[in-house]
Amino acid sequence: MFVFNHKKGLSVLVSGLLTLCMLFTSCGDFLDIKPYGRTVPKTTEEYQALVTEMLTAIDGTNTGETGAGALFFNNEMVRSFETYGDNMETSLTSPSSNMAYYVGNLLGTNEASVYYERFYRVISRCNIILDNYETGRDTENGQQLIGACYALRGLAYYQLLRMYCEPVGAAAKPLGVPIVTGFDMEAKPNRSSYEETFKQIESDFKTAMSKNIKNDVYLFTPEIVKGLLVRLYFWTGHFAEAKQYADQLIAAHPLLSGEDYKKMEEAVDGLAGNMLLRCDCSPVSGHAFSYLNPYFMERPLCARFVKLFAEKDKDIRYTLYFNKRRLNNKRFFSGFRTAEFYLISMESAYHLGDRTEALRMLNEFRAHRISPYTAYTIGTLPPVDADENIKVDCTGTALTPLMQAILNERRKELYLEGDRFFELKRNGRPEFWATSNGLKYTTEKFMYTFPLPPADLQVNPGLVQNPGYTEVLYN
Repeated sequence: MFVFNHKKGLSVLVSGLLTLCMLFTSCGDFLDIKPYGRTVPKTTEEYQALVTEMLTAIDGTNTGETGAGALFFNNEMVRSFETYGDNMETSLTSPSSNMAYYVGNLLGTNEASVYYERFYRVISRCNIILDNYETGRDTENGQQLIGACYALRGLAYYQLLRMYCEPVGAAAKPLGVPIVTGFDMEAKPNRSSYEETFKQIESDFKTAMSKNIKNDVYLFTPEIVKGLLVRLYFWTGHFAEAKQYADQLIAAHPLLSGEDYKKMEEAVDGLAGNMLLRCDCSPVSGHAFSYLNPYFMERPLCARFVKLFAEKDKDIRYTLYFNKRRLNNKRFFSGFRTAEFYLISMESAYHLGDRTEALRMLNEFRAHRISPYTAYTIGTLPPVDADENIKVDCTGTALTPLMQAILNERRKELYLEGDRFFELKRNGRPEFWATSNGLKYTTEKFMYTFPLPPADLQVNPGLVQNPGYTEVLYN
């Protein structure tokens, strides 16, 4: 466990070197164009500066030319994505608020393509380093630098998979994204298969892990890469692998409860409690909680979400996360902490057929949040609430009382951590609506998967657009 801080003990040589990776207006630019005529760094220190610029963007100390702060979601992204889900009462938003009222507000702008472009900028820079870094590459520091590049590239592809590909089981032959692992001036890669994209991400993460990064400057220590693999395997339905790595992290960083949990949740910045990683922990002013939360409090949480905290004051989260007017108290969080891995292990046990273990883990988790706590049995689990938006699990199977209880616990615990929109996507992509100014806005099934940028489709007619976006034009 460590505090990710690049400010100390490192001479940052970013100035004058970042012209290598210019900002491009289309993904096609940085998929195809090698920066001929530009100065290519030669020394470890120069390449380290390029990597550090991306890592400090994750830390929040700079916005970064590549937009690498989006790789783990910065605080502003966490705030935005929470408004695309179903945890908030859109109809009760303050009249003066400019908060989004559904994901269509994003899809109707160029912002839907910006993430795609940012992730490929990261991939582009990592490929430049992996292709050209020679002098010092075989040293211990050089190998750790290379490991960070593989982790960054894998993370960029992982986010592309989550945002721009349909979830597992949604299509007979699911598509991935264009895979670029080097520069070719003539290449215009088409979309790979979903499995090929998954294999590329897995390979990048495992290569990063093999480098056994020890220098905190490079962020991606074996534990952090394990966390990335847990998320990858869970998202893609590889539950045995997800549980294996999650259990290793849980053993090293046990669950917290009571005052220890409260102190962690209230920590303003930096690592606390059983956090393994905290992004935006030194945020620029526009990403600070004190700046973002007043805007976020212009919309209350929905009554259906608050109802999930059935034990009320006995549940430590009930007063920690929101006030009596259902307005937010919780700090924005993006990163890794034990609770997420525990919830992943719990659900993975269920999908692997071990319902007894899943129930045991559910009770243990709830006992760390609710006091006093009476354990569930299979017979005392609440019945399935048919009014909830999620009606099937990630395999397309109708919810059982145990599965809904597991999903509800995840929904409560990971509120305001950039999770809910993707939980809806992972579990059936339910259609639901919100009202604003007397109008009804529906999040349709196709809208959980973002469109590929039109500019890339023009450059490469062979690219296949995601379903729904060839027929619908948002103004």
